[in-house]
Amino acid sequence: MRTGFRQWLRYTIAAVLLTTGLVAASSTPANAAAMPGGRHIYTVALGHTANDGTAWVRLAMYYFNTDSTVSESYWFWSSSQLVGATGTGITTQCSTHNCEVRTAPGFQPGVAAKVLTGTYAITDDQTTITWSGGTTETWKVTEPSTTIARIDLVSTSYGATGGYGYGSNASNNAFVNVGSIPKQAYPGTYTGWTRHPTDAVGTVDSGTSTIAFNQFQACTTNCATMLSAPTTACKSCSNGNASPIRYYLAGSGRRNFYEHWCVCLTSATCYTGGSHRKPTLQVLDDNGAFHGWVGVETSNSAADEGYFGYFQYTQL
Repeated sequence: MRTGFRQWLRYTIAAVLLTTGLVAASSTPANAAAMPGGRHIYTVALGHTANDGTAWVRLAMYYFNTDSTVSESYWFWSSSQLVGATGTGITTQCSTHNCEVRTAPGFQPGVAAKVLTGTYAITDDQTTITWSGGTTETWKVTEPSTTIARIDLVSTSYGATGGYGYGSNASNNAFVNVGSIPKQAYPGTYTGWTRHPTDAVGTVDSGTSTIAFNQFQACTTNCATMLSAPTTACKSCSNGNASPIRYYLAGSGRRNFYEHWCVCLTSATCYTGGSHRKPTLQVLDDNGAFHGWVGVETSNSAADEGYFGYFQYTQL
C-alpha cells in the first residue's frame, strides 16, 4: 500500500509541476522568447542617406541576451571623411582580372570591430535598444520563416534614416565559404546616397535589385567573380559606349567583401581607382544555412562625395 501511495504521489507532483510551468526545462523557451524574435545574433545594416551634404553607414553584429542586455560589434564609415580602399589579401586567381579584392579600411581580415553595449526592451512587435552612451534605436521584429527573424528600423535618436537586419541562433562562429554559397539569384533592396564633386548636396535613390550569384564563377573556397555583359551603366568611362563590369566576392568568416568596377576604367589587368566597395555580412538561419547578405557601400576618393548606402539581398 505504501509503495503504491508513493508512486501516486510522485505522479501527482510531476503533473502539477508540468501544468504550472515550474519544471526547469520549461524555462528555456520562455527565456528564448524574451529575445527579439527569439534570436540571439543579428547581422545589421543601417545609415543616414538624406538629401543633404553628407551620409554615413554602419554594419554590425547585434548580440541579444536573455537578461535584457545587448552588445554590438560594428564598423562605421562617413562620407565626411576620405574612406578609400584597402586590400583583403585575397585574389581571384581564376579570371582575366586576377586582382586583389578590396574593401573599406577597417573591415579587412584580422581587424577587430568596435564595440557598444546597452539594454533592450520589447513591446509587442517592437524592440527598443538604449546604448550605454544614451542613444536609442527602435526596431520592428518579424519572422519571415521558421528559422530566421528580421528587424526593420523604426526610429533612432541619432538621425539614421533606415536599416534592417536578420537574426538567428546559429553559432557566432558559423559562416559559409564563398565557394559553397548556393548558386542562385539573391533579390533585395537598397538605399543609396550619391554626391559628385560638382553637386551642391547629395541625392538619394532607393529601389530593388539583385545579386546574380548564379552567374559567378567560384575561384577558391574564399572567392568568386563574374564579368557582366557590356552595359551602358559604364558609359561615362567609355565615351558613351557599353563596357562590362567586373564583380568580385571574397570572404573571411562571416565578413564578405563585395567589389565591382567598369572594365573601361583601366587598360591594365587590375583597377586601383574608385571602385564600388561594399562590406557585407552573411545572413544565416538557425541551422547555419546561407540566405544572403546585409551590407553597406563606402565608396569615395575624397571627403564629402562618393557613394554610400545600405542594402539587403536575401533568399528566404
